[in-house]
Amino acid sequence: MHGDTAEPVSLADTIAAAETSRQERKKSPVFAAGLSFLFNGLGQAYNGQFIRGVMVLLGSFFGLFLLIVPGVAIWAWGIYDAWATARQMNEGLIPYQETSPLMIVGFVVVWAVTIFLLSAASAMLLVVMGMQGML
Repeated sequence: MHGDTAEPVSLADTIAAAETSRQERKKSPVFAAGLSFLFNGLGQAYNGQFIRGVMVLLGSFFGLFLLIVPGVAIWAWGIYDAWATARQMNEGLIPYQETSPLMIVGFVVVWAVTIFLLSAASAMLLVVMGMQGML
């Protein structure tokens, strides 16, 4: 039974293998920022932070609904945050988080539903205001 014995592996070899594996998994900071530019919060979802992406999405939409400046500020922060998070993951400063294509599709669905609901609410508000003679 010569093939049944395991070869000892040193801690240094294990750490080196983990580092090599981490370096092969890279996030693109520019791609993450671009996704957040196109769809608020999608860069966070790409970075594996789905809930954070939803929070950026909702924060920017509600900020835009209340006042334009807070919504734009949250959207701009989301772009920067997606870029910085991807960069920090690549440098090993924060843990790398996997992203599944299903998560990205799910986020786009959440984004589309949110746009639809906000548009419907705005339309209903305009109809009610028109019926009350406020417009």
